Amino acid sequence: MGKLAVALLCLTALPMAAQTKVLVAKSRVSSSVTSDGNFALPSACDEQGRLYVKLIKPGTAMEGALLRLSPKGVLEAEFDTSDELVNIFGVRPNGGVAMVRLDGATKVVDNFGPEGKRESAVRLERPPTPFFPYQIAVFRSGEMLIAGPQYQPGYKASTAIYDSTGHLVKQFVLDGDAEIESAVEVGDARYTRSPGGGNEAIPRSVAITGDDGFVYLTRATSPATVYVISAAGEVVRKILVSAPTDTGLPDFGIRVAKNKLAVEFSRSCDGALNFSSCHGTLYTVVDATTGQRLADYEADKETAGTIACYAPDPDRFFTFRVASDQHHLEIVEAVPK
Repeated sequence: MGKLAVALLCLTALPMAAQTKVLVAKSRVSSSVTSDGNFALPSACDEQGRLYVKLIKPGTAMEGALLRLSPKGVLEAEFDTSDELVNIFGVRPNGGVAMVRLDGATKVVDNFGPEGKRESAVRLERPPTPFFPYQIAVFRSGEMLIAGPQYQPGYKASTAIYDSTGHLVKQFVLDGDAEIESAVEVGDARYTRSPGGGNEAIPRSVAITGDDGFVYLTRATSPATVYVISAAGEVVRKILVSAPTDTGLPDFGIRVAKNKLAVEFSRSCDGALNFSSCHGTLYTVVDATTGQRLADYEADKETAGTIACYAPDPDRFFTFRVASDQHHLEIVEAVPK
């Protein structure tokens, strides 16, 4: 524990980036996919730069298929999400996806192949502390990290590792969750609307598999908390990432590529729970191994959108937008001005 505390001190004591750079559009790719502009969050990206997004059908709460698009905007696969829970999915190493659904009181992970076909259904072993899955990520070795709120009390978080057959490997509580839960118990406006109410840091969390093989799980705190977790359920690193501005709040987007971690923030927010008041998108890039802050970016109005992919050296951000003329899904490559 002492070693972790020293590491955290080093990660949070590093200097801020000198200047926030503006992101502008370098290129735009219009796909054949149409949308009325409603995207389900989070979206995802794989190591080949392919983009994953769920488009919500008009007039529905969350209906719609999960799509995989090439970097050129070509529709490559369509994954049936009709039986799944909201938008809880993880990208598998082969380009398929894993999605969570309920079968009575049992949680089931449906595995889809890279062409979009269902390959298997894995029933998850009941953990000692039951919880509702909000995030899922798949390790290269086949293990799955699944996280979310406990059933009772609902503001407490839990994280678990399952093997590919659904056997529970480990259930654990992340260092830092207890502090958030104590804040919820007293009605801290950063995380809840009422004492003992829902924990807003959990549903806005994201879990992704980095190209280094670890899973990166965020907590929507200020500063954002990013846990780097191994397939054995060990927290390898804990990185705190501050927003480029005091009014920035962590959003659904994190990406990891070539040992660089990009964290998305919403800016100009009136309150921690009032995300509808946020205007604009910010990104901070840090070294994923040391936590050193490398760059801060602000997307201009022509590039801000739902984050798809991030590529370093040089930094580039790919976002989903809807073309202003024909409702076609557009992929924008944004670079520093």
